[in-house]
Amino acid sequence: MAATRTGTAWLAAVLATLAAPGAWAASSAFNASIDRAAVAPDQPFVYRVSLTTSQQEPEGFKPPDFHGLRVIGGPFTQTGMSMVMGGGGTKVENTVTWSYQLAVPAGTKGPIPIGAAHVRVGGQDLTSNPVTVRIGAAAPAPAPQRGPGLFPRGFFGDEPEAEEQPISSPAGAAFLRAVADKKRAYVGEQVTVSWYLYLAEPQSNFQPITQPKSDGFWSEEIPSTNPQGRLAFTDKEEGGQRYQVAVVLQRALFPLAPGKLTVTPMEAEVSRADFFGRPVRARRLKSEPLQVEAVALPREGQPQNFPAANVGRFTLDVAVDRAAVAVGDAVTLTVTVRGDGNVRNVALPALPTLPGWKGYEPKTSVAVESGATVQGTKTLEWLIRPEQPGNTTIPALTLVSFDPSAKGYVETQSKPIELVVSGEATGAVIGPPTAAGAPGAGAANVITAEIRPIRVRTTPSHSAGASFLRGAGFKATLVTPPLAFVAFVFAGRLRDRLSRDDKRTSRRRLRSIARRRLHAAAAHRDAGRAPAFYVEIERVLRETLSEKLRVPVGGLRLDELAALLGARGLPAPDVAHVQATLEACDEARFSPGGEAASKPAQDAMLERAAALIDTIEKAPLAPPGGQA
Repeated sequence: MAATRTGTAWLAAVLATLAAPGAWAASSAFNASIDRAAVAPDQPFVYRVSLTTSQQEPEGFKPPDFHGLRVIGGPFTQTGMSMVMGGGGTKVENTVTWSYQLAVPAGTKGPIPIGAAHVRVGGQDLTSNPVTVRIGAAAPAPAPQRGPGLFPRGFFGDEPEAEEQPISSPAGAAFLRAVADKKRAYVGEQVTVSWYLYLAEPQSNFQPITQPKSDGFWSEEIPSTNPQGRLAFTDKEEGGQRYQVAVVLQRALFPLAPGKLTVTPMEAEVSRADFFGRPVRARRLKSEPLQVEAVALPREGQPQNFPAANVGRFTLDVAVDRAAVAVGDAVTLTVTVRGDGNVRNVALPALPTLPGWKGYEPKTSVAVESGATVQGTKTLEWLIRPEQPGNTTIPALTLVSFDPSAKGYVETQSKPIELVVSGEATGAVIGPPTAAGAPGAGAANVITAEIRPIRVRTTPSHSAGASFLRGAGFKATLVTPPLAFVAFVFAGRLRDRLSRDDKRTSRRRLRSIARRRLHAAAAHRDAGRAPAFYVEIERVLRETLSEKLRVPVGGLRLDELAALLGARGLPAPDVAHVQATLEACDEARFSPGGEAASKPAQDAMLERAAALIDTIEKAPLAPPGGQA
């Protein structure tokens, strides 16, 4: 705390001094130098030109004429600030240094002159001194001297900065390098590319500007092993220069087609930071592009229609969640491919056709493990349901892949799986039942004693007509037709009335069932019980159809139910709608996960079921047996 108070007081004194009138006088110096007295051919050396000024920022810097010297790197710009006290005043000076890394070409005879550099400061043009390079024996570069700063090191509690190292590497004080683990690879084979940052002197900030592009490759990012928020550096010597090296990016690239493929450069910026946290001495870095030759897979031994993504080392596993099942229950068939390679795009074996089984849309998932080599699993889950009892064999599945290390095709095969289905096939007889027990033909004619003999008269009775007119039969004959007509009319009206009452009762019953079931389904939706929700939707649809058709439909398969609805007069689009809705409910009940388990999907299904119930209620279906 005492040190902080002392530093604050000292800073206030400095600022007060700087604010005093006449505290400093305007002056500038512009000088050039090299870091050694003699230079051997092909030996890198450093040329520096420094501007010291108490005025505003410099502008319009022009480098000198190097007269045939080879420019290896630069310019590298360094800025600084110092304070000079004495003579009754205080002067603050800004220093800007431009550095170039040069080399004398082999066979060159000296001495070699380096011309003057130019810069403009405060409206005044400044010219540096020329420098002469003398050719001589190779000599080590002297360690650079660090000028005094405005504030002493450690004044603000920070760590002292590392001493700057001389620039003696052909690559410069900082650079990016892209390295591929192989320059020639098969189509679909992994090529690991790493981008390294080399620093000859400490830097405070690293900021990527342009990410490399890898057109023609399938790209997988390799997770970074750097600590959170910073780069992990290691020491490395390069061209006689010590560097701090860190991996800034790694990618696994898989060529998609044969030919020469290019990975574009990566661009980034490194900079130091002053004690206010502002970046200074920013350098823009750019890696060299990479070229990879992709080779087509061998034709020898290649299966027909071989997928190019099946390159690597893989294993195949096929399993079911149960080997014994009842008719109508679900079985999940799982196909899993594990191994090293482009596991996201590996083509799984084709699913078999199983007679007597109903299959739903399979679900595919991929899990990629972190590491320098791309590896993981790709899993397919296929829901199947038996519709009839018996034994079923799932045949062996085959996966063919190309192993780059063995340079050959490898075939992996699963084992056949036996499934046992118990129970009875679901279904119902559609139409009137067949009559049974009809009497046989050719039965004997038996005359019993109850049959009286026919009596024959030779002439009619003279009183037959008179007795009929005088009898009760004649009166009954006159009265019966009118009474029968009245009774017929009354019965017809009564029947219509009862029919209307019956339709109203049936409609009320349908609506009551629908409301109750849909309310229960909504409760399951709100509680997150997706399977129970779809069970309730299927139940309300089947109960509505049973009430409307006057025939139980709970045990009918979807194809049988569709045939019954078509026979009773439901329009074909509505039949397809009923079948698709029940199919969706089945799939949502048995399929693992998926969009159907989300609340928006259940809301849509609830509206769909309500609209379908309304359609069924209003449909003019024929009664059972086709009777009017």
